[in-house]
Amino acid sequence: MARLGLLKAVVLALDLVAITLGLLLGHQVWAWYKPHIELVVPIRWWDLWLPNPFMPAGIAIAACWLLVLRQVGLYDPDRMTSSPRIVTGITRATAVVVVLVLVLQFLLPDRTYSRSLVLATTGITAVSMVVLRLAFFRINRHVPKPMALQRLVIVGVGRDAASMATRIERMDRPDLQLVGFLMPSEEHDEVAVPEDRILGGVPDLQRIVNDYDAQVFVLATRRITRDEGLQLATRADQMGLRVLQVPFTWGIASPRIDLASLGDLQLIDLTRLAYPTMGEQMKRLLDLTLVLTGGTLLLPFVAIVALIIKLQDGGPVFFVQERIGRGGRKFPFFKFRSMVVNAEELRDALQDANETDGVLFKMKDDPRITPFGHFIRKYSIDELPQLWNVVRGDMNLVGPRPLPMKDLVGADADPEVAYWMEMRQKVRPGITGPWQVSGRSDLGFEAMVNHDIAYVQQWSFWLDVLILVKTIPAVLKGRGAR
Repeated sequence: MARLGLLKAVVLALDLVAITLGLLLGHQVWAWYKPHIELVVPIRWWDLWLPNPFMPAGIAIAACWLLVLRQVGLYDPDRMTSSPRIVTGITRATAVVVVLVLVLQFLLPDRTYSRSLVLATTGITAVSMVVLRLAFFRINRHVPKPMALQRLVIVGVGRDAASMATRIERMDRPDLQLVGFLMPSEEHDEVAVPEDRILGGVPDLQRIVNDYDAQVFVLATRRITRDEGLQLATRADQMGLRVLQVPFTWGIASPRIDLASLGDLQLIDLTRLAYPTMGEQMKRLLDLTLVLTGGTLLLPFVAIVALIIKLQDGGPVFFVQERIGRGGRKFPFFKFRSMVVNAEELRDALQDANETDGVLFKMKDDPRITPFGHFIRKYSIDELPQLWNVVRGDMNLVGPRPLPMKDLVGADADPEVAYWMEMRQKVRPGITGPWQVSGRSDLGFEAMVNHDIAYVQQWSFWLDVLILVKTIPAVLKGRGAR
């Protein structure tokens, strides 16, 4: 772990050098491109960090770079050492930094940096980062004790695992160290690797990580069960490890495929089963932008709704219930109260009137709903407090709807429902989602399940944008509301 800390420190130092080069050479290029503009700051190395008119903007640009690089994951060990990930990651980071700097330039009164200067500095910084990082890791691979050391464990003990071990050893990469093998329960009768290098089974994952400082697990067997594969991927993800998969083992792979490099090998990454890192950051940025701007404008309307609910029967304004979010984490779910105060107590008596064909409870003419509750439900006004859930990070604007825990008790006894619940928990729940633009409560349970699974499998940033756009007419028409 000390070596990993040193590696991150070196990469951070290289990035700061690249940012400095971008600021210095960017000013030079800008002065050459705009000869009629007098450059008001000396552009010598020793003057760049002294007080000058460009310093506040330069510090802001440097901060933007470091923040975005961290969010993109370019300080994670697997992304720091992969050439394709370095190039694509820095390309994405550059686009985000340009947008952030231009937004800051628009919001702040300081006009020291023109758009052409922003493009010049970020462009040169990006090229410098790519060159410095690639050069460093090319050199690092050939030193006796590389800083970017990855300790590997191959999952499997059969011929496929032995073949994978041979391929890794033939790469002659000092930064890749094969620690040993992990034996799946179904492969004990087909051992083709040295028995003294078998470290244990899937239940021994925690011990193997602690004893051997293993960081990467390579799935190279056709005989691991789906349950063992998912257990391995889930536990490794919780511990911050990587699980890579040889492409022939498609039965355990997530429907979302994330390719990964290990030396010269192209494998499948099982530890990033939900949104791609950059896509999730874009999604979060969109959520916060819309919530903070739209929520501010809606505050007077929200206050009026809250007052009406309070005056209606003197009960609480908000309905708060524990729901299940990403990774099975429980969170407080907020809505405007649209039912009578003792609605949950009355639900058991109405269970026989449930109109859905699955585990959820829904009624078209639920007697517990208040007159004003019908109105705010029809136009989804009762969902507005969930904007606070979005700010807290419990939810997204778009995603599968969070379900009441009471509806899910014992539901996982059905394998199909269990798979649906497992898929839903790979992403944050949303205020709107595929149900809301496809009929809302008019959908049958099976259709709801299919919409949720399809959303997780096919997610993209633009799919979220499309759902947000389709939500507007669906809400205004009050279609399918209950």
